[in-house]
Amino acid sequence: MGFHRTSFCALLLLAAGFFYGCAGLFPPFLQRTQTTKGVDKDKNYSTMSAKADGSQAPKVTEVRSPVSTSAQEKASLILPPLAQAEKKNEEQSSDKKGTLEETTPDSKEPPTTLQEAPGPKADDRLLDLWQKDLDQAMQQPPGRRKIQFSMPVVENDRVRYFVNFFCSRKRDFFERSLSRSGRYIPMMVNILQEEGLPEDLVYLSLIESGFSSQAISKAKAVGPWQFIRSTGLRYGLKINGWLDERRDPLKSTRAAAAYLKDLHLQFGQWFLAAAAYNAGERKVEKAISRSQTNDFWDLSEKKSYLKAETRNYVPKFIAATLIAGTPQKYGFGDIVYQTPLEYDEVTLKSPLRLETAAKLAATTVKTLKELNPALLRAITPPHADGFVIRLPAGTGEKFSQSYEQLAESAKIKVIAHKVKKGETLVSIAKRYGQRTNDLMEMNNLKTRRVQPGQELIVVLNEAPKKR
Repeated sequence: MGFHRTSFCALLLLAAGFFYGCAGLFPPFLQRTQTTKGVDKDKNYSTMSAKADGSQAPKVTEVRSPVSTSAQEKASLILPPLAQAEKKNEEQSSDKKGTLEETTPDSKEPPTTLQEAPGPKADDRLLDLWQKDLDQAMQQPPGRRKIQFSMPVVENDRVRYFVNFFCSRKRDFFERSLSRSGRYIPMMVNILQEEGLPEDLVYLSLIESGFSSQAISKAKAVGPWQFIRSTGLRYGLKINGWLDERRDPLKSTRAAAAYLKDLHLQFGQWFLAAAAYNAGERKVEKAISRSQTNDFWDLSEKKSYLKAETRNYVPKFIAATLIAGTPQKYGFGDIVYQTPLEYDEVTLKSPLRLETAAKLAATTVKTLKELNPALLRAITPPHADGFVIRLPAGTGEKFSQSYEQLAESAKIKVIAHKVKKGETLVSIAKRYGQRTNDLMEMNNLKTRRVQPGQELIVVLNEAPKKR
């Protein structure tokens, strides 16, 4: 008996959906977005170009998203962020689009709210299936290591619990996180692929922080990948009075990729690696030692071994990956994804006020802070090799030229003042010709109270004073 044409097309679509993507049985639904005008379309994320016009202006590096927009502009439709990055890799297109503005909606929920989401813990069958799916992904060539979740994983009751939880009680938070993901996922996926990791591990950042650079947990973990201070330092992130690179989406993603690879090498199983990423390797090592087993399910049986957040980590990750991969299938049909992160980089030879930098780049201090979330002060840090500042895409050349012609009155000198006994913030400000409020802002002080031995940063104009 022959099939009607409509039935035949339906079967083809079903078959295509079965073999497409990691997030479920159906291909990612297309979603509408707005395109950004006026952006150069000749460079991609992995290509850095420098201005060489014979002048003494600092070198300008242009960093662009790997996401292609050639198809998007034709149809005014885009895929979810991870599918965008995959489409770019498959087509090797050099077109792209970008914007630099990130909005942070007001919300009572912190960016780390999903970390403590309550629910049933993962069972041994789910973990075995997940391990198998991950192992199959790792057998694929680098750059194509996409997790193909099997149907038993998708239909697992613990996974379904968190799918429903994210779609109902945490719906508003999840929508904001998905919107923000468009800004960071293309860059993050590119790094995971370079490191030979499954690209879907990018959604660990969704669970950890909702892709927020400003996220801080109760345990004082910071940034999109939620590094505590000691681990961040161990993986090369600078954390001092000037910078906290745990907030930097690019550098923290590289650190997270290295950490995940080390954890997998140490524990030999992806779910133990994920548990260690969440709780810390020392706690997992201690749990294994106390329980005399390296079976995650056995460790999860007793609350004294691993906390609930860690026991729930795997099913939360799977649920988040399923929703983020096919948002319309789960009722998130109106997501407006932020456009991918793009910027120019210029190396500053000496410290510069962000207010001055913003004027040179014809932008705002707010935009510079969004592009440079690691900065903790209103000036760039002094560094022997200079400091690389990120600027709105397309402004680097003009900034570089203006920077070389910067007036002496706009140049600054940074000194460190150690508070002596008997000194007050007011007396220190008077000594250096500063306003007290400026000193408080520069040193992130909430009160005027200072202690002997405390070190304060003082910013002075380099221009000589007229007599």
